[in-house]
Amino acid sequence: MFGPYSGGGGVPQMDADTYVHTIVVLPPLAPLPSAPLETPPDSPHTPHTYGGGFLPISGADQPVVTNNSATNTRPQLCAPYDDDIEATLRAMEKNPAERPSPYFLETTQGGRMSGLVRTSMITFMDDFSRFHELAAGTLHRAAYFLDRYLSVMPKSDDALQLRLVGATAVFLAAKYEDQYTLRKIDASMVAARCGYTSETRHKMVSCMETEILAALDYNLGGPTAYTFVEHFTRYCGEGKEEKLVKQAAHRFADATLLTYGFHRYLPSVVAASAIFLARLDVLAHEPWSRDLAELTGYKAIDLMGCVCDMYSASCMSSLCSLPRVLLPGSIAHV
Repeated sequence: MFGPYSGGGGVPQMDADTYVHTIVVLPPLAPLPSAPLETPPDSPHTPHTYGGGFLPISGADQPVVTNNSATNTRPQLCAPYDDDIEATLRAMEKNPAERPSPYFLETTQGGRMSGLVRTSMITFMDDFSRFHELAAGTLHRAAYFLDRYLSVMPKSDDALQLRLVGATAVFLAAKYEDQYTLRKIDASMVAARCGYTSETRHKMVSCMETEILAALDYNLGGPTAYTFVEHFTRYCGEGKEEKLVKQAAHRFADATLLTYGFHRYLPSVVAASAIFLARLDVLAHEPWSRDLAELTGYKAIDLMGCVCDMYSASCMSSLCSLPRVLLPGSIAHV
């Protein structure tokens, strides 16, 4: 189904015009669910406004990212730092030390964990994030932490332990995204939500935090698809259509968290593809343009594989309609 990373045959080659026209005639998308997180005040680490292809594997060629510095007709919202922010995000997303292993379920986990178990973990993490109304961007960063952790730490299939890993990843991500997180939740509440009831349960979360931080080598700031959706929409206006496109782009990006394999795409490619589909869904025309190619650094043809995979994922699943049976009790406290 997801050809480029599942060995399913890949996406047929075509020119850019054929690709766009093919996408346009696809059947209408089912209505997307509400975003997994309500949008709280701006986060200090993943700002709401600034005021191609796969990750490198064995030296494979990457899509050429064009120079997308702001033009004279496009205002710089963080001048004179706009170009520096752009360059930093692009460099960080390609740093192998800050990315998950391409095939961590097959290698590090040795087949002990299936993609469906990981999906159930993400679902539990989404429930946890929404229940406590954590900062926007928390779920994406928590999934990013989870995938990097699972890339280096083999885990058993113990449901209680997996919930602790997922909840602690959310706790760490929330504290990174919002300095006021500890006013909402603490380590004891995190452990209780996983099902632990002992008086010393907070120590279990503290130990897991230390383990995750060590596994990540204390590198927590890598950009996620959420970061890049915000980055690429920083010039959008406040009109109704612009807001709808941005909201839809976040929902498409959210849906990719559930599918094992999207981590092999650069986060900027996932974000650009989400904007492509969001424009198609909201505007029903012109899903890409020269300005967007300049802004994101990707032509429509560069996004073909990710757009097709994302379209399939959005049609087949959502954060609100997943099986919740793989981690018993994962939503018992909701």
